[in-house]
Amino acid sequence: MKDAASVAPEEDPTVDGAEEAEPTPTPTPTPTPASERTRTGNVEDLLSRTRGGPPLFFSPSAGDLTLAPPDVSKPLMLYVPGLDGTGFAASTQFDRLERSFDLKAMHVPPTDRSDFETLVETIATFLEEETARREAAGEKPRPADGSVYLLGESMGGLLSLGVALRRPDLVDRLVLVNPASSFDRSPWPSVGPLLPSLPEEIYGGVPYALAPVLFEPAALITGGLDAVARAVIGDSIAALVDALGSQFPTLGALTAVIPRDTLAHRLSVLAAGCEVVNAPGALRSIDVPALCVASSEDLLIPSGDEGPRLRREMRRCAVEVLEGASHAALQKDECDLLEVMARNGFKPRAAQDPPPLSNDEGFMPPSAAELERAFESLEPLRRITSPVFFSTKANGQIVQGIDAVPLGTKGAPVLLVGNHQTLAPDLGFLVQEFIRERGTLVRGLAHPVGGAPGGAPGGVGMFTTFGAVPVSGMNFYRLLDAGETVLLFPGGVREAFKRRNEEYKLFWPSKPEFVRMAVRHGAVIVPFAAVGAEDGVDIVADADDIARLPFGLGEAAIERSRAVPSARAVDTRVTDDGVGEETFVQPLVVPKTPRRYYFKFGAPVYTAGLRETGFADDDEAVQAMYDGVKADVEEGIDWLLRRRRDDPFGDTAYRVLYEAASGKPAGTFYADENVETRA
Repeated sequence: MKDAASVAPEEDPTVDGAEEAEPTPTPTPTPTPASERTRTGNVEDLLSRTRGGPPLFFSPSAGDLTLAPPDVSKPLMLYVPGLDGTGFAASTQFDRLERSFDLKAMHVPPTDRSDFETLVETIATFLEEETARREAAGEKPRPADGSVYLLGESMGGLLSLGVALRRPDLVDRLVLVNPASSFDRSPWPSVGPLLPSLPEEIYGGVPYALAPVLFEPAALITGGLDAVARAVIGDSIAALVDALGSQFPTLGALTAVIPRDTLAHRLSVLAAGCEVVNAPGALRSIDVPALCVASSEDLLIPSGDEGPRLRREMRRCAVEVLEGASHAALQKDECDLLEVMARNGFKPRAAQDPPPLSNDEGFMPPSAAELERAFESLEPLRRITSPVFFSTKANGQIVQGIDAVPLGTKGAPVLLVGNHQTLAPDLGFLVQEFIRERGTLVRGLAHPVGGAPGGAPGGVGMFTTFGAVPVSGMNFYRLLDAGETVLLFPGGVREAFKRRNEEYKLFWPSKPEFVRMAVRHGAVIVPFAAVGAEDGVDIVADADDIARLPFGLGEAAIERSRAVPSARAVDTRVTDDGVGEETFVQPLVVPKTPRRYYFKFGAPVYTAGLRETGFADDDEAVQAMYDGVKADVEEGIDWLLRRRRDDPFGDTAYRVLYEAASGKPAGTFYADENVETRA
């Protein structure tokens, strides 16, 4: 069988008497805007052109439904259709999608009998050849948000997963709308094979019997009753079908595009595809960023459950649920897929968009939807702790807010170095503040297991979701090299899992661990201090207490903690400082009345140009810089603990009542005599 790439845009070899087409001229002409084109082709045209032929690819914007030349000013998007195979099921979305994409669509003729693997190969071949055409037309290297998008609906979603599994090098982003990867968990593997055996007259009425499954039932009631009323009582089923078809032409076309034999074949494609895609480890091996758009009221397949499953199974999969939508969600004008993609970070960046949160082109920052969900999870704790931020200018003046933190200084990376509070419930607010106020995503160096402190909403759970990487020299180097704002806690787990009576103590190694790396990249080091969270808990049993548990329980707990990967290859706190080993044993705590959270960022330490002077080879100078940063953090802690006594809203109950009544954040103490309190 010919593959799709062998079908030239100007002709269809399956149509008798097709004349030889002239070669497409180059260079690529500027595409005519979709709004200025008149579309003359439709589903019937495609069916007549492709009868007996292989799948083909066309440009929905082309008046004659041929394959238009590449528009390299936009990323390529290929729409892979559902069970109908026409390529038109999502046509209500096409005009909007064409504003941001060079949109192509796949058409699978009713007579095509390609199996799952062949269809996957056909799509891959098209992407391969279309990518070559785009390169020949002058496409620039792929930007961070990708140049090739696969939009797969229903069966097309399953095929798209197959392409990402087989040829991930050809795909940058996956958009899966109610993907049929859940087909094997629906009733259809049992019920579906019975449909092709129905008599032709009865089979013609099947789409209308499925109408409440495919569409929102409420939207069908009025039109359906009118159609039934027009059918003469006692007439044949065919007459009723005709009446319903006048109300729902989309349903009426289904029996033409999916005859009985075609339905039987495509159900076998779905079954085979699920065996491939849902094989153990298959989804986990897909590293292509994916967005699953799932309808909550999909009665055809369990899409409502499939979205969360794909998020669990795939490495990078965002999910948006369309509340109240049916399986055919894209056919409704009310559904704006481009808006859904934008909300989840899958819309290509435009010139008018705000700067990206991250400088790392290999990293996909959290989307607006992910930010919204994360920030919502912080709100209950925020209402109680009312975080306050201060920062220090280079001249030593302290101001409220984080405006004095020098981000983006001549492209230099920034290294935020500070203290861990017990269990780190304050961490999410620090990340949130930099996103809200400075449009910057703070990237952290986290413990290798990713779960060190932070069962609370503001803890490490959110931190790792937002781009933190396992702490290692290589990851540290990579983040600084990308020009990121990096967050480092030298005290690590030992500082987050404090013992009793260790409030606000630092547990940093005596030897410098980060200064040379900062100097190598010319980073700006900003020491910071945080207080408040540590006053909200009482430690009733720490790691030492747990180690002393009787009947071998304590020893077993310590042994389990030693099996946890260490954040340091060599912990100089143990080898050189005489401190006990870092144990991954979380203290048992009981909550106390929460205190307000305070953060203070100290004066920046600039390292630009020091590498050229040989600074990193001077052990004494490196040690002095490290000791100075540590001292700044300790002084910041002391300053916050001392100055918070002057906070007129330091009392939690009074502050919470004030903010609830006034609807605005409570003020705080004056940072400097020349700076007014920010209300």
